[in-house]
Amino acid sequence: MNVEKMQALVYEIRNLKSKAEIYTKANEYVYTNVYSTWVNEYNALLDKYNALSELRITKMTLSENDLSSTQKTIRQATIQYYISAIEALANKIESDIERERLSKLEEQTPSHQMRKCFKLCVDGCPVNPDLKRNRVFIAMPFSNEYLDSYNYGIVPALDSLGYEHFKADNELSNKDIMCKICREIQSCSLAIINISSLNPNVMLEQGLAYGLGKPVIIIKDKNTKAVSDIGSIEYIEYEHAYDLQQKLSRALEK
Repeated sequence: MNVEKMQALVYEIRNLKSKAEIYTKANEYVYTNVYSTWVNEYNALLDKYNALSELRITKMTLSENDLSSTQKTIRQATIQYYISAIEALANKIESDIERERLSKLEEQTPSHQMRKCFKLCVDGCPVNPDLKRNRVFIAMPFSNEYLDSYNYGIVPALDSLGYEHFKADNELSNKDIMCKICREIQSCSLAIINISSLNPNVMLEQGLAYGLGKPVIIIKDKNTKAVSDIGSIEYIEYEHAYDLQQKLSRALEK
């Protein structure tokens, strides 16, 4: 698809719509010869679109049903239909352009990366992180209450199988914390999400991991009740750190 030509065509179509709207507001009637000119202009633009898109959308015609009782002017319903048809064509072309843009973005963006940065609202990830196949992202509440489950549960299980791991508060930097987390989720090959206490930040990280298609292992302590939205998803429930280490090791080995 020639995107530049399509964009120029949208501009022409919207100009034609504006001309029709301005004329209709300024004049009580639209005479047959004026409307006939509009139809010809619309069909000429439709020919351009059909050629660019290799489609064959039917052209617009002027029939007796479009004429008023005097046969000299055009029925108001026909004018409204004409303006709606122009808007629909412009919207369709813009949809074609957006679909083409997304298709190219999909081809250019590695499967492990974000398609759009939710902080900067730009296509792709500006950081362009590499995929680290032995890297595990760990999401958990930043609370001393869960340090044992991390130090004596998660870390030993990962170390025993040779995994690298990342936990956001273990790395000090002046980077935006959400950008750092997003980068690491993109880079990892697996995410371990501790939903104990149902921390909102952890839930957001879980959503990012799922959205990027990462394998996710959910863990939680015995005191936390699983929320209904993820209640049907398999998770590991643990009583203490050693219990978590044993269960997580078995899950990772699978």
